[in-house]
Amino acid sequence: MRRLKVFRRFLLPIAILLALVGPLACSADQPRYLELTILTTNDLHANLVPFDHPDNLKGKAPVLKGVGGAARRATIVNRVRAESTCPVLLLDSGDTTYGNSKLAKAFHGAPDIAVLNAMNYDAMAPGNHEFQWPSVDTLRNIRDSRFPWVCANLCDEKTGKLFFEPYVIRDIEGVRVAFLGLISQLVNSPPYKARIELGLTATEPIEAAKKIVPEIRQKADIVICLSHLGVSIDQTLARTVPGIDIILGGHSHTRLARPILVPSSTPTASCLGAVPIVQAFLWGSEMGETQVIFHRDELTGAYSLMSCKGDLISLDKSVPDDSAIAALINSYQQRLGAQSAPAAAATPATSVGR
Repeated sequence: MRRLKVFRRFLLPIAILLALVGPLACSADQPRYLELTILTTNDLHANLVPFDHPDNLKGKAPVLKGVGGAARRATIVNRVRAESTCPVLLLDSGDTTYGNSKLAKAFHGAPDIAVLNAMNYDAMAPGNHEFQWPSVDTLRNIRDSRFPWVCANLCDEKTGKLFFEPYVIRDIEGVRVAFLGLISQLVNSPPYKARIELGLTATEPIEAAKKIVPEIRQKADIVICLSHLGVSIDQTLARTVPGIDIILGGHSHTRLARPILVPSSTPTASCLGAVPIVQAFLWGSEMGETQVIFHRDELTGAYSLMSCKGDLISLDKSVPDDSAIAALINSYQQRLGAQSAPAAAATPATSVGR
């Protein structure tokens, strides 16, 4: 019995030591730095072919005429993926499947999902307009997607059960990267048929984020928020919810030529000390490209953002079409009985609000 007691006294400090060293041993296998290229779209509003911005946007964008188009976007995505020396993420922040184009009115978002699938998007947050079609169309668009939709504040109005997974986590070079989604409470207003038919409601997004981010932080090293809240609420989100590393915004149709850097509520000595917010205007005339570098603290194993540089890429006439995406869009145009020329949908969904 005495030997057993001595043996237990010997095991106790070893167990404590292993408990302390265990997490560090896991993090020691992770890279000291993680660099990512993040390509972003938002508020595409089913604009799959080039269009002209209305004249009242003069001065708000470098090019107004003959811009956008998914085939051009695919060319940029393929080029960045081919040339990048680091992992490339392709993410969308909502209001993607609803618009006033002929294709949108005929197919209710199906061509847009087909295009996102073909371009291998990594994740998407829904926007309020995803729910403006009848629920049968919205459910089909979700079902047909080969990428996850994430949203932490859209739930069944009776049971409170979340309609989507609030977040997903991907392993990128040994680092656990979470994609969190949030949707504007504007979806609670009457025009959104699918939301009404499905009995859904959007809860207050900041409060939802405050509840879910600590949970995510227990499982992930980095948190990327796909936000369809608008740039003003995004700034509040960045200031008041610790644990979000970068916000990829939408909803307000804001053209951010450079990221907004909001001072972080939890700065550390090794990090940027700010939460970047990016947003790429509207209708897909441009797309965002953001380079971020994360640093792992050798003592704690925690990752923090140490560098962020962002820009907008204009999808103007200088960008050639990707033939595969052009053919995919053309197949829907042929089904519609429309001409396959860009002029077939040269007027964007200007009457579609936020």
